[in-house]
Amino acid sequence: MNKLQLLQVNKVNYSAMSPLTYGYLAMLVVLLIWSGFSLTVRNIGTSPLTIADVALIRFSVPLVLLAPWFIKHLAVIKKVRISDFLLILLGGIPFLFLASLGAKIVPTAYVATILTGTPPFFVAILSMLFYKQVITKQRLLMLSLILIGVLIMVAGLAEQLSLEIFTGIGFLLCASLLWSTYTLGLKRAGLSALTVAIIISYFSFFIMLFLVLSGTVASNWGSFSLQQAMPFLLVQGIGVGIVATIGFSYAVSQLGSAKSSIIGALSPGITSLLAVPIFDEPLSIAIFCGISLTITGVILSNRV
Repeated sequence: MNKLQLLQVNKVNYSAMSPLTYGYLAMLVVLLIWSGFSLTVRNIGTSPLTIADVALIRFSVPLVLLAPWFIKHLAVIKKVRISDFLLILLGGIPFLFLASLGAKIVPTAYVATILTGTPPFFVAILSMLFYKQVITKQRLLMLSLILIGVLIMVAGLAEQLSLEIFTGIGFLLCASLLWSTYTLGLKRAGLSALTVAIIISYFSFFIMLFLVLSGTVASNWGSFSLQQAMPFLLVQGIGVGIVATIGFSYAVSQLGSAKSSIIGALSPGITSLLAVPIFDEPLSIAIFCGISLTITGVILSNRV
């Protein structure tokens, strides 16, 4: 093989590997932002901002920054099936509200574990119910490790267990179910990452604005400073609103939902470690075991 042929082979190999490599890098960035998401929604309860205020920030920032591409993608958006469109919107306001309501009540480690650990379980169940995909006994066993991990973490709160705690966990599980549905919507719609970001930001913002102006949801807009809003502006607006939305959609398109879920499953561990110095939350044995089982369940369930 001469040098020219060798260069051509290397170029082909590089081209073949590039999308995969970029997919892993995108998911790594998403992983860090998801940890930031869990930390910021946990902080809503102690900030002067309401969930509606955070939602307005979350959707308004990408709305402004993605404005130059809106008209270009409008033709594609008009062709999206209504069912897929609604599934994608579930990843906006409904997910944020349920996640925030749950995060007000339970520790950060639980928020991260449930929101990023349980979606593979729900995705498998939804795929079986609506797409007739068979779940093997081996995979079901691996998926059950996720639930066992969550139950161990709940047991670790034995001294604090109350109706409020169970309600918080219920909110988070519902948010996880919505995220799983949103993921299936992404896969079925087959849209570009930028188109998905535009759909979520534009439509969710105007729905949220209507809810605030009509008095349907509470808002403290104008009663907090820019400094108080800055963490949400950076993490929710720029991080989640643009980088994570586009990054996750891109990662799913390049790696598939299974590999993306495996990498995303590492988020609870990172979040729990960060919550120790930020919120002074202890990393108990129950939390450690629960997170470990959840991560193991996600990884093994996507390998069988």
